[in-house]
Amino acid sequence: MQRGFKRLPRLVIRSVRIVWQASPREFLLVAGLQLVMGIGLALQVFVAQRLLNRLLGADASDFGAVFPVIVALMVVGLVLAVARAVLGERQRVLSEEVALFATGKVLDVAGAVELIAYEDPAFSDRLQRAQVNAAIRPVQMTNGLLGIMGGFFAVAGVGVALLTLSPVFFVIVLLASIPAAIAGNRASRLFYDFAVEQTHDDRRRLYLFELLGRREFAAEMRSFNLTGFLRGQYDRLYRHRIAHMKGVVRKRIVVQVVGHLAATFITFVGLSVLVWQVTSGRISAATGGAAAGAMVLLAGRLASTTGDARALYEASLFLEDFTDFVDAMPEITAHTEGREVAPPAFSRLDVESVGFTYPSRTTPSLTDVSIEIEAGKVVALVGENGSGKTTLAKLLAGLYEPTEGRITWDGVDLTEYEPATVRDGMAVVFQDFVRFFFTARENIGVGRHERSDDAVAIEAAARGAGAHELIMGLDEGYDTILGPHFLAGTDLSIGQWQRMALARALFRDCPFIVLDEPTASLDARAERELFEDIRGILPGRAVLLISHRFANVRSADHIYVLSGGHVVEHGDHDELMTLGGHYAELFTFQASTFVDAHHEPNS
Repeated sequence: MQRGFKRLPRLVIRSVRIVWQASPREFLLVAGLQLVMGIGLALQVFVAQRLLNRLLGADASDFGAVFPVIVALMVVGLVLAVARAVLGERQRVLSEEVALFATGKVLDVAGAVELIAYEDPAFSDRLQRAQVNAAIRPVQMTNGLLGIMGGFFAVAGVGVALLTLSPVFFVIVLLASIPAAIAGNRASRLFYDFAVEQTHDDRRRLYLFELLGRREFAAEMRSFNLTGFLRGQYDRLYRHRIAHMKGVVRKRIVVQVVGHLAATFITFVGLSVLVWQVTSGRISAATGGAAAGAMVLLAGRLASTTGDARALYEASLFLEDFTDFVDAMPEITAHTEGREVAPPAFSRLDVESVGFTYPSRTTPSLTDVSIEIEAGKVVALVGENGSGKTTLAKLLAGLYEPTEGRITWDGVDLTEYEPATVRDGMAVVFQDFVRFFFTARENIGVGRHERSDDAVAIEAAARGAGAHELIMGLDEGYDTILGPHFLAGTDLSIGQWQRMALARALFRDCPFIVLDEPTASLDARAERELFEDIRGILPGRAVLLISHRFANVRSADHIYVLSGGHVVEHGDHDELMTLGGHYAELFTFQASTFVDAHHEPNS
């Protein structure tokens, strides 16, 4: 899409709308101060002319006649100084308000978009640009917009004064501002094109920065001596960026120097004509002096306004990435508009011939999968790594929609319900669960944040997950901050974090619980206890257990075996062992491997 300087008026309108939505009160206050400064500048020109007339006329020796004009000039200067100081501080506040508004819009879209969008690298690039630009560009945009407003009032005020003195010189100053504006437009476009071109490399560079600088990765980075290797990749990407930026900077310098040379030449011609008119007696020295001052002042304000317009235009190129991103919100919400509220519970959940393919792949992750889960039953989903278990879990949790087939609650397709209300009836513990660096109480309470002040229920959930004794052993009990991220935080082992995740799911108190490898980080005894007591912990609920450890799910009411994205077998443990197929083979293999691993040879 061609993005020219002619789009600036439309951009200004959009910018005004964003700033107004962010903080109408601050916007009006800042606009009022800009108007005061514009009027003040015009008054300065007129008062300066009056002072020159008094000094060069018959009143030059009469201090009493000149003194009031000096006082007026000082009062106008003081008002302008105060207005400028207040304006600068209020602009800071307005910029923060706009930044809050803009980043909030990005977060709204990021939180509302379907989870599957995150599987698309193109979406990740757009999100990256929107996040960066939401944090930076609104401030640049606001300052540019306010600068244009202030420049408009100042140019109008000084322009009126100069028109009164000599219309010709007003036109000359306007002409001198055009080359700089054109040059600024071109320079901004060069930088925007550079930034877009660098988006993918920037994301990789920031990822490497996280790998090298975050505590979670520090041990593995050192264990494999990866620091120097990855640092080399980081440096190469950054040097590549700098090399390209140098080329862009050289072009921007040339463009802007040419623009300023042209503007300077036009201004030189104008001032030369003015001096000639004064020396030839065509205008008075006082008028010429006032006109010269007005020209310099107007040229300065136009240059400043042109710079603000350039900043606004440059921000617009980046800001359009932000606006295009947030403008997608109606389309996102329209996808689920008019859907019904999901019932609070179900008797039966059916997966009917479901297939699913990730956007970045051509091979399906699931093909023609059918399973059923009844309330009060424990159903297991087993298979080797990469068999599609976690993908199916996300489909069941309403996080993805099938590309083929359907998932129903009591015969009703889940896509007919509002996604948020579907997810409200589910609790999921994924393999890569989130470790919230909150207090222990908050870690569990976010499972159902609407009632996170229910201390009794939080403790009951912790006991059910075997986390209560762990929490009580911490310095501040349930008020202990977990994780090393904040001061006084207490880190946990991976198994202890997993207990907190289980407690969070129990506190959610849902009719359907999905446990995706829920014991992967627990010790053998804790793992066995959890699986044996799963019915006692989650009475009356439909439970889906996902595991690649076949021995853990033998007590499930029904077991589905996934392989290569297909359900290859299903039945209870005894039926599957009698069948002698894939399940029996892997169960026997894992059991013998476990025995071998724990066999102690005679000494």
